[in-house]
Amino acid sequence: MFITDLYAGYTAGQLNSSIFHGTTFAPRQDNDWSGLVKTTWQIDDTHKLVAGYNHSIRINQNTQSLQTNLEYVPPGPGYPYEFQYNLDNFDTFTHDNNLFSLSWVHTLGPSTFYDIKLSRFFTHLRSDVAGKHWTEYTEPQDIVTLPLEYYATGDSMILVIPGDGFYDYGNGYVWHDHHVEEYTGKLTIESNRGTGHKLKAGLEATAQEMQLVDIYAPWYGELGLNNDIYTVHPSFGAAFVQDNIIFSGMLANVGLRFDWWFPGEYVERAVDDTLVVTIPDETRERFYDDTYNFFGRRWKGRLSPRIGISHPVSDNQMLFFSYGHFNKRPKPQFVYAKLGPNSARSTFQKFGNPNLDLETTVAYELGIRQKFTQDDVLSLTAYYKDIFDYVTTISVKGEGRLSGKSFITYVNLDYARVRGLELEYKKRAGRHLTGRLSGSYSLATGKSSSSDDAYLVARGQLDENPIKESNLVWDRPWQLGADLILDVPEGISPELFGLPMPDNWSASLRFFMQTGKRYTPYIATGDTLVDGRPEYLLDDDHPYSQLGQHWHWIDLNLTKYFSFLGMKQALELEVLNVFDRRNTNIINPVTGRAYELGDPVPPGWNDPLYPDRQAPVQPYPFNPARYLSPRNIRVGINVAF
Repeated sequence: MFITDLYAGYTAGQLNSSIFHGTTFAPRQDNDWSGLVKTTWQIDDTHKLVAGYNHSIRINQNTQSLQTNLEYVPPGPGYPYEFQYNLDNFDTFTHDNNLFSLSWVHTLGPSTFYDIKLSRFFTHLRSDVAGKHWTEYTEPQDIVTLPLEYYATGDSMILVIPGDGFYDYGNGYVWHDHHVEEYTGKLTIESNRGTGHKLKAGLEATAQEMQLVDIYAPWYGELGLNNDIYTVHPSFGAAFVQDNIIFSGMLANVGLRFDWWFPGEYVERAVDDTLVVTIPDETRERFYDDTYNFFGRRWKGRLSPRIGISHPVSDNQMLFFSYGHFNKRPKPQFVYAKLGPNSARSTFQKFGNPNLDLETTVAYELGIRQKFTQDDVLSLTAYYKDIFDYVTTISVKGEGRLSGKSFITYVNLDYARVRGLELEYKKRAGRHLTGRLSGSYSLATGKSSSSDDAYLVARGQLDENPIKESNLVWDRPWQLGADLILDVPEGISPELFGLPMPDNWSASLRFFMQTGKRYTPYIATGDTLVDGRPEYLLDDDHPYSQLGQHWHWIDLNLTKYFSFLGMKQALELEVLNVFDRRNTNIINPVTGRAYELGDPVPPGWNDPLYPDRQAPVQPYPFNPARYLSPRNIRVGINVAF
């Protein structure tokens, strides 16, 4: 159990989960529960049966729960700032996960065994306001509240600023429910016959049911302003073979993997249904050209080679290299969104593409590991990743009922590249003290940062990027870390500055620093607006060219072990962000750091120095989530029976 009211300073009076025991498991603003049961039956020396069950529940008002449309873009802070005075009428998110697994291990001989795993995974996410049906939602409104704020006009009139930007009544924007149920079977066999080859092969398959109901702005009509409702039954799996080869001191791993994917009957019906006018005729034809038939169902597949080699140059030095292809299925909404003939057809909607391919990453890695002494090891690694068939959105001319109109759909059109260096140095100083220093530098470039870039261009919220590589929003170029661990075992009493210290305890100190988030800057024009506010324009010729204020913090952990009444206990003190560093989470794109009173702000932000006088008003940019978590001190005890 981990429950907390977080650090924002505002909480709902009571969260209420409509799918998991109401208020019982939601005493605070963020509630995280989990449990695990596992049992092993060693039937005999060659047969073993393992069963496990894992259940977790999370209940909160963190909007990150629904930010499932993001690929590589870091999700927003998740704090519903505009509702902070009305959190009782904002959505409660309940995420319920449970996994049951059964594993059978059979040893066929001294060198060969096989493993059969069966599992059932179920996840359910519900977003609603205290169990309300979407037809009960009301539109959120900001009204003029006390104390009143006034401003003077140029003709000597005194007017009231219309509201403070916070919603005083009404509900959240989305009613959402989805569940995924999947059954998986996996067979793996390994054989090591002592001939320099260790063979491994396997087969895995998953059958899935996915159901989604998503209602946006539910107060508009029977199914809201926009909606998406579907139930789909995709299936997917893989077959793989791998050989671990040892010869002349060199170790090589050579493998081949074949991934397949059946999008499901829902997609096939949509392709065949001419009433689904958001699937162009060309896409329908290519769907059958690009897929294969298996007992009446259409499927796609991709073959992925992989190889890894490590070679000792000397007793203290080793070179290693790896190359591999890795596939990822497109997110469900990229394929299934609004393919039903009755789905909403509002402006700027994004429609699924039934003919999307798997996204593929080709990764290379080359490195060296040097052991200077028994206590000093240095590793240096260079890597390169090429991501292609990267999903983006494009505008397509409609057909049939949509003739003369355009709509937005997903396609495999973009690409991205990541290259970088990683360095790690490990040091053991004496019997009790160890340390690690690590650092990395990378660069991620591509055509689009996320699948939504072209969608934002169509809405006029983003300028179109020319056909060239630019920095990607998820790029964080450099990272540094240092760990210091002191372990004093039982029976050892060291001295510190000549003073005896207790035994049976440990301490760790971790320092972490990394680049801030990327952002597209706003540039001062030198002009001012009518109200005297400085004018800033977006530097759209250099998207994500700037780095926000860097992050850094220090964490400390102290643990004292002891025994009492035949049980082992550990008393722990953990201090996260020891020096209470304020790390920027929401960037002001004029300054590159979190907003503070007096800072200039870009257009669209409500500057307290030049308050917005037109409704609807946005709140001032004092969102408490504009910084990451402050100092957090935890004291606890672990008990082992």
